[in-house]
Amino acid sequence: MTEPSASNPAPQNQINLSYNSVEDRILIRAYESGKEYRAWWTRRLALRIYKLFHEHTFPTENSASHLQPEQLQSLGDIEKHGAVQQADFSTPFQSDAADYPLGENGILVQRIDIKTVDKRVMLVMLPAEGEGMTLSLPPGQRYSFEHMLQRVMVAAEWVQAKPVDSAGQPEKPIQAH
Repeated sequence: MTEPSASNPAPQNQINLSYNSVEDRILIRAYESGKEYRAWWTRRLALRIYKLFHEHTFPTENSASHLQPEQLQSLGDIEKHGAVQQADFSTPFQSDAADYPLGENGILVQRIDIKTVDKRVMLVMLPAEGEGMTLSLPPGQRYSFEHMLQRVMVAAEWVQAKPVDSAGQPEKPIQAH
């Protein structure tokens, strides 16, 4: 998700998620250094990862060990909003790849292992057999990936769009204490 420039007409690293209604699956395309990697997520797998992103606290850009879990969550929400606002979702995915290491059809992901290394979230996507692919997402890219995943899942009618308040923030559920 880098900006195109005169010396670099196509972004070097891009991630694209799209829904294929015939297959009822999500296609993840990742482009890097002239190579395009493709992986398919089933509805079951996508729903599990979507739920994990909403229930698990991942490292934020400005994580600090002295913060309480609620403070970390709020910090993450603020960072996510800023990252999504700054992300370039309008530039079409432009792969000039001549190399498809996982084949032009890609892999059907059977399992995803999620690891955190420093502040990066590593999504290790594995097929039933053979080579898989890993997305290494720093917080800003992770937030953009989560946003794209939600958008594609809403378009697929797998999840409902989250209500948004007048300031553009998702509404917080009312909690009784």
